[in-house]
Amino acid sequence: MKKYRCTICGYIYDDAKEKVKFEDLDDDWKCPICGAPKSLFEEIKEDTEDKKVESKKDVIEEIDEDLKELSNAEISLICSNLARGCEKQYLDEESNLFRELSNYYEALEDNKEGMIDDVLDMISSDISEYSNAMDIFSEYDDRGAKRVINWASKSTNIMKVIIDTYKEKGIDYIKNTKIWVCDICGFIYIGDTPPKVCPVCRVPNLKILEVC
Repeated sequence: MKKYRCTICGYIYDDAKEKVKFEDLDDDWKCPICGAPKSLFEEIKEDTEDKKVESKKDVIEEIDEDLKELSNAEISLICSNLARGCEKQYLDEESNLFRELSNYYEALEDNKEGMIDDVLDMISSDISEYSNAMDIFSEYDDRGAKRVINWASKSTNIMKVIIDTYKEKGIDYIKNTKIWVCDICGFIYIGDTPPKVCPVCRVPNLKILEVC
């Protein structure tokens, strides 16, 4: 019998305790705690190979090689995130300015239909870098940074699943339901009512805000 762990909230599906084996579950089955799809579960294995940790220098060189000129869509998203960060620090004037910049660069984007694909590309790029970042912070035993990267990785993975599903099903996917976002870690939940606690950062649901 096998066990599988949700990579978002840590819920464990134990074949020995359930009526249906995990591999026999329907493809549209979701985690009962956080709503993550079956694809975001991993088999729990006793023996796992240790990852090879890249040196800090190698990682920095790799990032430098990937630097490129930002598109209008990317600048818009960055400004939007900065606006949200200023808002959390009660910097209302700065937040409004970043939001104006975000709207300005969004209006300059010619291929707006392709923006969702651009976002997915950026998300996939972020996901691939989280492992490298975690290795670096582990090397320096930076517990705070490791916690942030862990939260970001989980929230970004669930975001990718939601956008992929939206591309597949269209507007019907979010019709007649609500969208919630954790104000602490960015976890996104689709459903009528949010979880009692955020499955990523464990704050109570009063911090999970309805956005749509």
